Amino acid sequence: MDQLKAASIIEKQALKSLSYKTVNFLNHPIRLIQASKSLIGLNLDTPNEKLLKFNSSVLANNTYESIKFKNFKNDNIKEVISTHNLEDAFIKNDKDEVLNELYQLSKVSSSLHILEYLVEISLKQTGKSFLIIWSIYRTIFFINQKDIKFFLDLSIDAIFSDKFSLSDLELLPINDNIIKNSNLSITNIDLFSHLLEAYNSNLVRSDKIKILISNVINKRFPCRKDDSSVEFNFKYPQLLKTGRSWLLEFIDDIDNNITIELILFLDSIRCLFKFLNKKDYKFICAHFERLIKVFNV
Repeated sequence: MDQLKAASIIEKQALKSLSYKTVNFLNHPIRLIQASKSLIGLNLDTPNEKLLKFNSSVLANNTYESIKFKNFKNDNIKEVISTHNLEDAFIKNDKDEVLNELYQLSKVSSSLHILEYLVEISLKQTGKSFLIIWSIYRTIFFINQKDIKFFLDLSIDAIFSDKFSLSDLELLPINDNIIKNSNLSITNIDLFSHLLEAYNSNLVRSDKIKILISNVINKRFPCRKDDSSVEFNFKYPQLLKTGRSWLLEFIDDIDNNITIELILFLDSIRCLFKFLNKKDYKFICAHFERLIKVFNV
């Protein structure tokens, strides 16, 4: 399969996944599609068909409820449009007002800029909504979809499912020792890796988003004992030697037991390899070997 055909399949899978509702936002199909896309991107010369087929099998699951995309009827545009009004509407759990404010923003901002506003709002919550909003942002960027109706309901529901816990604060340094903490959970690694990804992305609202990310990281991952003196004896030395591209070989060697959770975990490992320093690779590998056992592969 060539790169263009794979990209076409991923785009169709992404659009389909954006139409699905689910209670478990952390395992929403859009996160799977985005994670798979990133892993497939490790070797574009030979797109991984195993991941594409697994995505298709998940999307064929008829237990997902479909979202009915809305058409806005209010054509009245405010003289002054403020993102603060959007945030207030989310805090008040006023969905009608959220829809109205997003419609107003859609008249003066691109879909990606609107998603950046939503990323910013999600970063003032616990982190759960951020993970799916960030996946939606990266997916919309990939498929170049300008119509906000494709991500509106899913994004709103994700933010409403989370709780606000953080206000605008000062830019803080990101602790270099976080990855050296031997007790990081799969959930910790998932959030930390994608916060790093967003922090290092070229966003229009990067200055505000970086401040929020630095505070989320410092709040969720406080300084702990530095376990850097631990001796390593790796079962999978190929990961340390080859780097994140080896993850595709690992996937191809799996006979079964591929799950959404596994793909999300492998993508978080990919992310850490991309955005952390080479001196930290052995700690990433240690987390991989410690936690991969959970998936029975």
